[in-house]
This record gives sequence, C-alpha cells and structure tokens, in this order.
Amino acid sequence: MDGRKVYLLLPFFVAFAIFAGGMLYADVDVVTEGGKVSKVSTVDLAALKAELKREIKAELAAERVAAPPAPAVSESAISSAVSKAMEENGVLGGLFKGVTASGFIDVNYLYNLRNHGEGSGGDRDGSHQGSGRNSNDAINYVGENEDNSFTLENFAMFLDKEATDEHPVGWQMHTYWGEKAQRITFLGPGNDADAADDGAAGENDRFALATANITWNVPIAGRRVPVTVGKMYTWIGYELVENIGNPNYTHGTVYNNAIPFTHTGMSIDVSEFLPSDKWGLTLYYVNGWDSYIDNNETKSYGTYLTWQPNDDFFISLATIWGGEGDSFGSRQENGAATQMYDIVATYSLPQVEKLSLGFNFDWGQTEDQLKDTDDPTGPASTGHWWAAVGYAMYDFTDNQQGAFRYEYFDDSDGAKGFGGSMYTLTYTHNITIAENVLLRPEVRYNKYAIPSTPDSDDYLSPGDKGNTADDEFIIGVGAEYVF
Repeated sequence: MDGRKVYLLLPFFVAFAIFAGGMLYADVDVVTEGGKVSKVSTVDLAALKAELKREIKAELAAERVAAPPAPAVSESAISSAVSKAMEENGVLGGLFKGVTASGFIDVNYLYNLRNHGEGSGGDRDGSHQGSGRNSNDAINYVGENEDNSFTLENFAMFLDKEATDEHPVGWQMHTYWGEKAQRITFLGPGNDADAADDGAAGENDRFALATANITWNVPIAGRRVPVTVGKMYTWIGYELVENIGNPNYTHGTVYNNAIPFTHTGMSIDVSEFLPSDKWGLTLYYVNGWDSYIDNNETKSYGTYLTWQPNDDFFISLATIWGGEGDSFGSRQENGAATQMYDIVATYSLPQVEKLSLGFNFDWGQTEDQLKDTDDPTGPASTGHWWAAVGYAMYDFTDNQQGAFRYEYFDDSDGAKGFGGSMYTLTYTHNITIAENVLLRPEVRYNKYAIPSTPDSDDYLSPGDKGNTADDEFIIGVGAEYVF
C-alpha cells in the first residue's frame, strides 16, 4: 500500500477511535432477557487504580512478614569479601589470593604515681626532656612507658598468606604505626649509629616493619619442611610483642630487657622428622638480635623445641648462640659469644576449671663483657643475667579475666647494661565490653635495685613530694580493637 492510500484511510481510523472512546466512557444500553433495556454504569478508572494499589500493598506486606530477617554483616564476612575482591582483581589476584587481612588498634593512658604526672623529665640519659615519657626510665621499654599522656600505642596491620600443600609458598607482612614502632628493631634503616641522636632519623620514627618474610614448604624425603627467610618475631620468651595476645597489658621487665624482639635471617621447621606430632623443632640462622642488617661479622644460631602432650600442658626450650658480645652494639672480631636459653611452660588446671598458669625462665651470658676496674686494658670476663616470671589467669565470667604477673630480673654483672636487679608486680583486669573491643585497666609496681648515684648512667632521680627513686606505682588503662 503506497503513502497516498494510507492518507485516504486516516479519516476512518479517527472516526473509529472516537466511536470506541465514546463506548468506553458512555453508558451502554444492554437488552436483557425479556426485551427490557438496562444500563451499565460508567467504568470508574480512579477507583479501579486505588483498588489495585491496595491489593499490591497487601501482597508486598505479606511477603515481607514471611521473608526471614536479613543476616547481620560480621567482621569475618567483611574480611572475606575484601579478600575475595582482591583475589578477583586482574592485577592483584595472584598476589593476594589466599591472603588474610587483620590487625588491631591500641590506645592507652598511663599515670606514674611516683612522678604525680609531673615528672616527664626524660630518659636516664637526659633525652626526651619534657616528652611525657616516664622519667624513671631505668630500664628498656618496647612501649607502654608514657606518663600522664593519652597515647596511640600501636596501629597494627597484618597481611598473612599461609603456605599450604596446595599453595606451598606463603608470605607475611606485619606493620606498626605508633609508639611501639620506635623500639621494635634497633639496628637498620633509620636506626643506625648515625641516627641515634635525638631528633635524627629513626629516633622519632612512627612506622616499622615488624615482620616481612617468605615461607616455602619444601618437600624433603616425603615430608614437608617449611623454610622461612626474612624478618621474623623472636622464638624466645612467653610474651608477644603484640600485647593483644598477652595476659597483661604492659610488657614485663623480662620481655623488655632479657630477650630479643625480632630477628632477620632464616628458619627451618623440621618437626615432621620427629617421632610424634606432640613434638616440634625449628632451627634458626640469623643476623643477631633486633636488627634489619648485621652489625658485626658473625651470625647467631638458634633452636626452638616444644612438647605438648595434651591440651592442658605445654613446654618449650629456646636457645640462641652467636658472637654478638658487647651489648650487641659493635663488631666482635675476637668471637665473643653471647648465648642464652629460655624455658616457657603453660598449664591449665583441670582441678580449677577457670584457672591457668604460665612460667618463664631465662639465663644468658656474654663473654668479654666485664672489665677489671684495676686493669681496664686487660682481658674482660664473662657477664651473666637471669630472670624468672610467673603468671596466673582466672576467668571470672565469659567476658572478664584477671591476670597477675610476678617477675624478677637480675643483671648484677651488667651484661645487659643495667648493673642491678629489679622485680615487678602487675595486675590486669581484661574486660571484653563489645565484640572485638577489649578494655584493660591495670596497676603495676616496679622495685629497682640499681646504681642511684648522680654520676651513674643508671641514675634514678627522686620523685617529687618526697617519693624515693627506687620504686614506683603505675596505673593506667589500655583500649584495644581487633579487626
């Protein structure tokens, strides 16, 4: 049909549309049975729409009632979703496949009663004057040593990829931001000798790589042998550098002064060659103590032997030996050896369901450490140190735990640089106040027996208001969120 014929038919289409519209909106006569005529009422479109809306709303409401509530989004679900998104990314998929992301935020407020919050006189060497740090800094602290100050102690971010049978290569990177980042590793980038002065690089650094390493499950003689290379946490001691895993909030004197924190080197786990899975053995070959790079000409060797016959009891023996000497701060061409062993034991009493105990003992020595005061140019003798710690933890309720710690540290020979002894008593009340949130009020007593003459490097200035210099009470509270 050509265009002209279509135009000729348009009037008929218009007439039909007018007729149909009139039939829809006008009254319609209907011949009923018997020949009578009745009228059908006009169709009310507005009423029809309103009725349809009511029916649809009622149906939707019924579906909402019948449907189960939406599940709450958990932390693990979020972490899983993030990990899945990283795995599905075309660029990052290979790198982050199987990686778990976690960490925690740690903030605190500590108050030294000996100083009455006014004794921020700096460290024992005169540094950090007016810094808010505990002026009775007679010993080393990895953290938790501020006085009358709110402190961001640590923001820790962990990325871990476990080495498995299916994927035999894994890796780990743990990073710190905050006060704890300053003292976790002493020797290396930003912490070399030329950066030791106050204000230099490293002294005020608030970021650190606590660990960064690669693990490969090497198949040897039908067994799996995990080999790890890089920077790793120490295998020595009861407490962890991440205090979220410790019974007490503040680190103990023994952790802070008797053992290393980290190592850079390699480890080989040969546990599968032992006769029982109740035993474990790992061998270490590292630069030394708390170093990114080696600061002398020798390496250190270590072992970590564990035995866990059941779920209630655990014991371990850790050792380290190497030519570190001289407080680990200089090259030792004469091979002066530093060695120590560490014993850790834990026991959950079946007789007392909610009570568990912990024990830690350290003994160490450094050759060529002690100079004869009458002949300072002559040969030096060996210096020793030792320490013992006891822990008791009791679960009062599902969300409250009390933790008590007693420790004694003896460095009378000055092998660790302090030349005295000390003991501490600490009580921490751990309260889980919400999911993943931990509140940790604590009281601590430190008793020192170290040189206290004004010309001594370890001089303790007396506190104000007549307080003595050889002991102190510290109160405070830590708040931690785990994600």
